[in-house]
Amino acid sequence: MIQATIGNAGSISGNYEIRDVAIQTTGGGWTGFGYGGVNGYPGASADIGKMGVPTHIKGTWRKGRSDKGETLTYYRIDAPIDSDLAEQKMRTLQNYYQNHERKNGVMQVVVDEERIQVMFTKKCHEPYDDCAPTENSNPQGG
Repeated sequence: MIQATIGNAGSISGNYEIRDVAIQTTGGGWTGFGYGGVNGYPGASADIGKMGVPTHIKGTWRKGRSDKGETLTYYRIDAPIDSDLAEQKMRTLQNYYQNHERKNGVMQVVVDEERIQVMFTKKCHEPYDDCAPTENSNPQGG
């Protein structure tokens, strides 16, 4: 089973407040990524239980801080995620490393003004982990 057990939320363009962003999985459950004020990629982190393939995202976030005299700009999303494509990408990454021990991934939500990205990652850090790819694991041929 492909799943993430850690969630990250962050930004790539300054101070944001991510309050109520949530992702629904194909199993019907929702996982929250509202970690409050974050600045930086990947920003705040939390245990998210066992999150499977995403199928929908909704929520709001804002850029700026009123306590610093900045203009506040609000953003909102309520949209489906292509779960078939998401599962393909997650399976590719799940099977990428030849000897990597870590089975579960990390689901990241990253904002940049009106853009929001959902990414499934695997944490593999040389020299602590064996990050050698499995032969023919890259569907792009690289």
